[in-house]
Amino acid sequence: MFTRIRQHWLRPIMQGAFVVLVAFLLNLVIRDHVFALTKIVGTSMMPTLHDNSRVYLNRLAYEFSGPQHGDVVIFPAPHDDHDYVKRVIGLPGDVVEIRDGRLYVNGSVQTESYVDAAAADFGPVTVSPNHVFVMGDNRHPLGSLDSRDKRVGMIEISTIKGRVDYILYQP
Repeated sequence: MFTRIRQHWLRPIMQGAFVVLVAFLLNLVIRDHVFALTKIVGTSMMPTLHDNSRVYLNRLAYEFSGPQHGDVVIFPAPHDDHDYVKRVIGLPGDVVEIRDGRLYVNGSVQTESYVDAAAADFGPVTVSPNHVFVMGDNRHPLGSLDSRDKRVGMIEISTIKGRVDYILYQP
């Protein structure tokens, strides 16, 4: 009889523990391979993203297709242990240039409604194979450390952690 009583209350506890374990493991898999909630640190993407914004990072975005012009991506900084968030400006083979404060890609001036300041002249440069040219939306002097700077340079597509698909919170 004592064994029967113990089994009666022990079974729901074990089932509950199993459900919690499965939920925890699913959370790990989803966070590491599907999407993640990410905190933006810095002002390089202002006015689009602010310091301390929270965004959803789509980790599967480039499993079946490559980055596109205008995508906002997160990748590891090439010179330290932080992640950077920037906008894809040039794809492999594109010629990127900033002239008289206007961005040109393959000779065509680009309309950038998300930028509120003109950038200094740069280029022209041709984007290397398997790389993208990225820039922050904050084009004020010293506003963004991006592909225009040799410390960052062009970003290898395989190092991109994902695409920002949704802004959850913006201070």
